[in-house]
Amino acid sequence: MKKGRELLVGSYRTLNQTPITPAQFHQTMSDSDSSNRYSYNPTLHWNPQVHQYFLKAYGADHFFRISTALTRPSRYSCIRVNTLRSTGDVVIEKLRSLVPNADVAPAQSGSEDDVANPLKECLDADAAPFSKCQIPGLDYVVFVWGSGPHRIDYGNVPPKEVIVSRKCAEAVLRGAQVYVPGVMACSAHVEKGDTVAVSVAVEQQGADGGWGIGMTRGTVLQGSETDPYYFERNGLYIGQGTAMLSRAGMFRVSEGVGVDMKDRVYELHSFHNVLEGEIFLQNLPSIIAAHALDPQMGERILDMCAAPGGKTTAIAILMKDEGEIIATDRSHNKVLDIQKLAAEMDLSCIKTFKLDALKSVCRRDDIETFTDPCSCNAKNDVTNQVFDSPNLQVERVSPLVTEGLKSQTLEESYMPLFATC
Repeated sequence: MKKGRELLVGSYRTLNQTPITPAQFHQTMSDSDSSNRYSYNPTLHWNPQVHQYFLKAYGADHFFRISTALTRPSRYSCIRVNTLRSTGDVVIEKLRSLVPNADVAPAQSGSEDDVANPLKECLDADAAPFSKCQIPGLDYVVFVWGSGPHRIDYGNVPPKEVIVSRKCAEAVLRGAQVYVPGVMACSAHVEKGDTVAVSVAVEQQGADGGWGIGMTRGTVLQGSETDPYYFERNGLYIGQGTAMLSRAGMFRVSEGVGVDMKDRVYELHSFHNVLEGEIFLQNLPSIIAAHALDPQMGERILDMCAAPGGKTTAIAILMKDEGEIIATDRSHNKVLDIQKLAAEMDLSCIKTFKLDALKSVCRRDDIETFTDPCSCNAKNDVTNQVFDSPNLQVERVSPLVTEGLKSQTLEESYMPLFATC
């Protein structure tokens, strides 16, 4: 992860450009109106070597379009239908009564970054904003189209503000509300019912090489240039909404909606608590990964690093819940997430284990040394690894995982699938 961030450094300027100083930025802003500040126009600053490599590989124009696309969210939501409970057509009909403005065709933003979208070309105007995936065998995938980017009117005076974390902002751009754990900073004197502008604080690399947002959660914004990230937030406003809590309340409670988003740069439908167990919001590459595996009924599948369980449940449904899936993750809470999703989708073929995939592979001649299979945490019904060494260097794995390895090699009996989506 650290190396990846060194290759692609988040910035708010143009490609291959040195960040400007606050003084230079102030001069730039004085020569333009506030709409430049209160907008959504992020850009990327690449590692110079990577930048040059991609320029040669793709050419300047194509590389620019790739970099621009990486700063924008998808304008559609991808839904995987639980075919053990429903069908794509039935789900679409149900969504028509649940999704606001379901009979209105997706708005065309007319922005410069509008390019041909092969997924959208199959959208039937009469079915807007819904369409089924046209890839053969993926008719259980439904697209729900949104719109954007939209220009937001923040008024003629500097608005009260809320700064959210990057992960929170990514969720908001995909249709979510601002939940209080994602709120990092807030203007002074914000009360419930106030209109607030929402911007994002992106992690930056510090002098020690580490990454962080450079502010303490609960920071007070005064609306002046001395505020944290005052200059860096230029072009990183994702919309505005209504404060559901006072400033004090946002940092006092641990859950709930902090800001009800009213005007968004990207309008996508929220599917929170919608048709639970019947649909699952999932990116198309993850769905295709499970489809490419082509799991069959009765097969036994090992899913390592399985949390939160999206591909795991997709595989289980393709198997019609007949067979066995061993789903592992090294985090106790992540294993619980897999269990929760499997239960929500009413799937019984998934068995979960707390297991570190990096330490779960052993040499053939070491298998016989494992005598204790596993231990069970009765409280949460999570199967844990057992260790026979005080320094935890050797980890035992469940017989469900090692049983097949005793007589056959991976090449002889398994088809591996590696997915990074």
